[in-house]
Amino acid sequence: MVHALGVFSVLIILIFDRFLGALIMLFIAIGLILFGEYRKNKLLTKILRIGPVKEIEDVIDNEIKSYERLKEIPLNGAVMFFLGAFLVTAAFEARVAIASIAVLALADSISTLVGYYFGKHKLSINKKKTWEGSSAFFITAFFVLLFFVDPFKSLLTGLLVTLVEMMPKINDNISVPFSTAIFLTLMITI
Repeated sequence: MVHALGVFSVLIILIFDRFLGALIMLFIAIGLILFGEYRKNKLLTKILRIGPVKEIEDVIDNEIKSYERLKEIPLNGAVMFFLGAFLVTAAFEARVAIASIAVLALADSISTLVGYYFGKHKLSINKKKTWEGSSAFFITAFFVLLFFVDPFKSLLTGLLVTLVEMMPKINDNISVPFSTAIFLTLMITI
């Protein structure tokens, strides 16, 4: 869900320009880290003990917990998404950053859903992922990239990014946008 909503970070770049957009994404990531730490420690509710605040916090906590993976820092996926978006926005031209964020937001979301609901064949290099999910990632990335480069470059970049996304023990919220940006930059210059 966070990834799919993350496509709106493209609007941040379009509205505020690349430099300010990068700063906003960095501040969002820092804000999410602070909010995650607050949730983990619950320091303010122990001091304030305000009933309605606690009730609202409980609703938010229960909703967020349903999306978090066990044994990860709170809001890890959202934090890493915005850090990845910040990195590509700060390091690459706006068009490349927008394409990279769109691939992460859309292809990763769709591949997760397809892998979760239809994935039956685990990848040999990464048992947490499936061929079905990775195929969905590739197809989505290809179609997203068509808005930015010609079909051959979209196909090649989509394939390379899919291979990066399949790698185990690498946070794809950083590797996917960064590798997309690198491959796109190379493709645009060719």
